[in-house]
Amino acid sequence: MKASLSPVLLVALAAPALAWLLLQGLGESAMLPAVGLVALAGALLMSGLGSVRRLLVFAFFFMAALDMSKAIVPPLERFYSPGLYITVAQALMLGWGLLWVFQRVVRERRNLPFTRLDGWALAYLAWIWWCALRSPAGSLALASAMGYSLCVLSYYLVSHALTRVEDLRLVLKAVLLCFALQAAFVVLQMAVKAPIVLPGIKVAGLGGAMTLSLGESSAFRPIGLFNHPNVMADYVLWLLLPALAVVLLGPQRIARRVWWTALAVLLASAGMLLASLSRGGWASGILGALVVGGAYWRLRLIGKGHLMVALGLVVLGLVAVAVVYPQVFLRLTESDARSTESRLLLNDQAFMIIRDHWFSGVGFGAYNQSAYDHIPGSWSFISEDYHRPLLMLVVHNHYLLVAAELGIPAVLFWFALLVRFARQAAPLAQWREPGLLALGVGLGGAMVAHLLYLASDNYYVDIRVFLLWTCAGLLQALTRLSTGQAAGATR
Repeated sequence: MKASLSPVLLVALAAPALAWLLLQGLGESAMLPAVGLVALAGALLMSGLGSVRRLLVFAFFFMAALDMSKAIVPPLERFYSPGLYITVAQALMLGWGLLWVFQRVVRERRNLPFTRLDGWALAYLAWIWWCALRSPAGSLALASAMGYSLCVLSYYLVSHALTRVEDLRLVLKAVLLCFALQAAFVVLQMAVKAPIVLPGIKVAGLGGAMTLSLGESSAFRPIGLFNHPNVMADYVLWLLLPALAVVLLGPQRIARRVWWTALAVLLASAGMLLASLSRGGWASGILGALVVGGAYWRLRLIGKGHLMVALGLVVLGLVAVAVVYPQVFLRLTESDARSTESRLLLNDQAFMIIRDHWFSGVGFGAYNQSAYDHIPGSWSFISEDYHRPLLMLVVHNHYLLVAAELGIPAVLFWFALLVRFARQAAPLAQWREPGLLALGVGLGGAMVAHLLYLASDNYYVDIRVFLLWTCAGLLQALTRLSTGQAAGATR
C-alpha cells in the first residue's frame, strides 16, 4: 500500500495523534500542540518512506517510550485507581491496527492469527475485566481495565503485524532515535539538577523521588522523558540487555557498524541505569545479564577467557563509578529515607488484604479503597503523619497488588504468563541469524529481569506495563520471523 507524502495523507495518518494533541491543548499551555506536532512530524519524516504502514510503525515505536499522556478518565483523589490515560503511541497504535485489520481481513480475506500464547494473554485480560465489572471502584475500574486492554492490544498487534525483517530494521531505527532523545534529556537533567521534560509528562509532586539524601551528601535522580526515576530504569532494561547481547557476539559475527552502535547503547543505558539510583533496577539488570551470559555460554559463544575479560571490565567499571559517582555506593550503604520500611509496611497491608480476599481479590482498581479497611498491626508502631501518606499508596510489589485485586489464582497465572513470555527465546537453536539471536536472547533476558523488578515497585496500569506487553509482542514477532512462521503475512 503505497502513497505519496501529500498533506492530505499526513493529516489522515496523524489523525489519532492530532486528536490527542487537541485534547492536551484544551487543558494545557498553547505550546503543547506545537511541540507535539514537531515531535510527530520529525518521527514521520525520519522513517524516510511513503508507505502509510511503515510510517505508522515507525511513529508508534518512536513514541512508545515517551510518557506523554492525556487523562480520559482521571483517578479519584481519595481512593486511587489508575483510570484511563491515552498516549500518542496508543493513538497511533489504533490507527496502525485498523489499517492492518483492513488489509488482512477485507483486502486479503484472511483470518486474524491467534497463537496459544495469545490465548493465555486473552484469558488474563478476561479475568481483569471480570474483576473490574464487580469492583467497588465502579466506572473507574472499567476505565482502568480499558487502559490495560490497550497494553494487551499492543502485544497482539506487534506480535502479528511485524512480518518482515525490514519491519524489524524500521523498529530498531525508531527505538534508537527515541533512546538518543531520552539519553539527551538525562544529560540535561543531570547538568541542571531539574526535571526538564516535554509538555504532557506529569512530574508534579516528585519531590524526594528525584533528590535523595545520602548521609552527608545528596544525589539527583534523572527521569528522562518519564514521570519517575524508577520508570526510566525500567525502560533502560529493555535496551541494555539486547545491546549487551549484540556486543557479546563480537564484531566478527555481526556488522561492525551495528556492533559499535550496540556498544554505545550499552554504555549509555548502563550509565542511565546507575544514575536512576534504582536498587531494584540494578538487581534486575544483573539478573538479566546473567541470563544473557548463560545463554551464550550454552551456545559456546563465550568461554572462560571472555568471562575473565568481563570480570576485569566490571572491576574497572566499579572503580570508575566509585571515583566519578560515589552516590551509587552510598545508595547501598546510607539511609534510604525509610523507603524499605515503607515497602515492608505496605507488604504487611497487602498480605492482610490477600488473606481476606484470597480467591478473587477486592476487584480491579480497588486496592487503595480496600486499604482503608485493612490496617495491619505493624502500623500501630508508626506515627499518624507517617500513616496518612501510606494510605495514599499501593503496595510496591506488582505480584502482591495482582493477588490483592484479582486473587491468588490470578497472580499464579500472571507469573506463569510472564515465564512463557521469557521462554519465547528458547530453544536457542531456533535463532538462525546472529542478529535475531542477539535480540531474542536480549529481550528474553530483559523479560526475566522484569520478573524480579516487578516485585520491587508499584507497577499498575502505566507506561511500564505497556512497554512490558509491547516487548513481549516484539519477542513473539522475532520468533515468528526466525522460524518462518511470519512468511506470507501482510506486507
